[in-house]
Amino acid sequence: MFWQLWSELLLEWNLTKRYWFDQVAGLLASVLFFYSMVLGLENLTPEGLANLGLDVGPLLLLFAALNIVVGTFQSVAYNVQSEAAQGTLEHLGLARGGLLWQLLLRSFVVGLEGITTGLLVLLPLALLLGVRLAPAPWWPLGLLLLYLAALGFALAMGALALYFKRVGGFFTIVQFLFLPYFFSLVRFEPWMAPLPFAPGAYLLRMGFTGEGPSLALVGLAAFQALLFLVLGFFAMAWVYAVVRQRGLLGRY
Repeated sequence: MFWQLWSELLLEWNLTKRYWFDQVAGLLASVLFFYSMVLGLENLTPEGLANLGLDVGPLLLLFAALNIVVGTFQSVAYNVQSEAAQGTLEHLGLARGGLLWQLLLRSFVVGLEGITTGLLVLLPLALLLGVRLAPAPWWPLGLLLLYLAALGFALAMGALALYFKRVGGFFTIVQFLFLPYFFSLVRFEPWMAPLPFAPGAYLLRMGFTGEGPSLALVGLAAFQALLFLVLGFFAMAWVYAVVRQRGLLGRY
């Protein structure tokens, strides 16, 4: 397993070096998108965001959570589509542990790259908007739980890609739905805690504002992450068995 994980890390590093321009452009696009959105909201009323009952700090932290989830949930499906387009999807099935294990390792590495990107977007935006971050020592816990939940969701989305082959249009719909969903968590209420990704996103927000962790939220976020991982893996395994049985794995 170690060498498989190491090979995926090397692959991601080489892709980053080779396509660095696209990586930098993506970072700038995310920074400009959020900055433009905040400027637009500020100009809606003379009093700006305060009149809307919004604070740019929590809004920014939830945007960081959104970036992590969106960057992770597409990883498995896009890897399936990429390998299939190159004609190497069946070859991944010959790896030790099989196709599902290899895709899980690759998505884990891509997710780490997504976390790094999310943090690189967060820092310049905090400077531009004058948001003061005060990370608590436990902040990586909230980040980890949010990421694991997103990884489980990514496995379920990967199952769709295995069966339907091209799912880019559907993913665009999901991204547009995620945008208002995550921003609605700015005014977090207790009834929102069981909602998908809500406990992890709010823990991330608490961790970057120096608050103490809520044990109830930590437990709920851990349960949600485990549930998503189990359901996502079983969905992926079931669809993989179906496409192999019907001879649909390589039909792109």
